[in-house]
Amino acid sequence: MDASILIVHYNTPGLLKQTLKGLFERARPACEFEVIVVDNNPANRISSDIREMFPQVKFIDSEKNLGFAGGVNYAIKNANGRYLLVFNPDIATAQNAIDELVCAMDKNPEIGVMGPRLRNPDGSIQDSCYRFQSFLTPFYSRTFFGKFGRGKKDIERHLMKDFDHNSAREVDWLLGGCILARKKAVEDVGTLDEKYFMYFEDTDWCRRFWEHGWRVVYWPSAELYHYHRRESATGGNVMFQFFNSLTREQIKSAIRYFWKFRGKQNPRYKINK
Repeated sequence: MDASILIVHYNTPGLLKQTLKGLFERARPACEFEVIVVDNNPANRISSDIREMFPQVKFIDSEKNLGFAGGVNYAIKNANGRYLLVFNPDIATAQNAIDELVCAMDKNPEIGVMGPRLRNPDGSIQDSCYRFQSFLTPFYSRTFFGKFGRGKKDIERHLMKDFDHNSAREVDWLLGGCILARKKAVEDVGTLDEKYFMYFEDTDWCRRFWEHGWRVVYWPSAELYHYHRRESATGGNVMFQFFNSLTREQIKSAIRYFWKFRGKQNPRYKINK
């Protein structure tokens, strides 16, 4: 088995149906692959109609909402592929994109995880590769302080605005909504840290790949469309942002991430010395 495509689903049946149709009817990867869908919502399961429409898909029901990291890990436990493609249910797959990623990984055994170029529905390039956050990046991204001065510079550094996104290159970390990980590397690095319910789990994972000597690479030759970004609300009243539930989750995850890696240098630079 070449690739296991791992989808964590939570109450978006329309998007899931379109994504699965895209995989089997339009993309049709030439590599040997399987699709595993973890249903993370016990209160509103994926309908029998969708399950019957895609009998080749392995649907797994979680007993509770495991969060993104927990859902991915649950899928990994049931995966048989040499590569693990973490795949949001709002990704549209272009023909040959998955084969391109698998082929590139086969040719570059030092790469632990690889991410494609993602585009927004209007065709513009979506942010999907990044430099590690500074301690203030989450604050800047949630408030008007990120719109000017030092805050703006910090966000532009983080989002790699100085990079045209047209060439393959090593990056600090990749958006977890669509990344291909080498199973051998995952066995070395470990799975996603489930203590992050939402946010920073992909940053943490990529950082650990670097710490274990595996390279993290952005690969624009493989291109897909992402129809909904898990994005942070920006601007507005600071107190409103603080009490926003997504903001609270991001703050909790940020505190865990920065405490976990406190005092540690960027591991990418150690490998590239």
